[in-house]
Amino acid sequence: MATEIEIAYCAGLIDGEGYIGVKKSKAYRNLTGRVTPGYHAILMVRMVNEEGVCFLAETLGGWYYPETPRVKYGRLLHTWQISDKKAELALRLVLPYLRIKRENAETVIALRDLQAEGRQHRTKITGYRNFPNARGTPRLVANKCFSDEYVARCDVFWLRCKELNRRGVQGGCLV
Repeated sequence: MATEIEIAYCAGLIDGEGYIGVKKSKAYRNLTGRVTPGYHAILMVRMVNEEGVCFLAETLGGWYYPETPRVKYGRLLHTWQISDKKAELALRLVLPYLRIKRENAETVIALRDLQAEGRQHRTKITGYRNFPNARGTPRLVANKCFSDEYVARCDVFWLRCKELNRRGVQGGCLV
């Protein structure tokens, strides 16, 4: 179990070098008839210091990997990433210590709270399919996907995170 100081240090790394956001995956029609997009909580830190990302992985979980430089003589970047349920747990842990990315974290946590009750939002029927029961007898089952209202609510969180993470957005210093 991580100490308060280690959690606060992780929050500092995330505040300074991190990305907290929502990834929207495109809608596709799969075997169950899903036609709505997916939304995923993402927590990521990229830095040239490998020790920092290793510390995050050891303390909060997730994984880390080196990335090739994007420019000819650039330095190797080390990336730590965590998503969905594990990202939610990590954000809830570091939230009291976040300052700069606090609103991002609260937005992602609000999305995860909405997703926790996701089953009750699968109300839109997109068709029917034959589904065999335990004896092999097929029965007609509705293909359900998320309601338009649920998708719109998730989209609000996605757009808010996109706005908060936009380059060039600067907060003012409190004097």
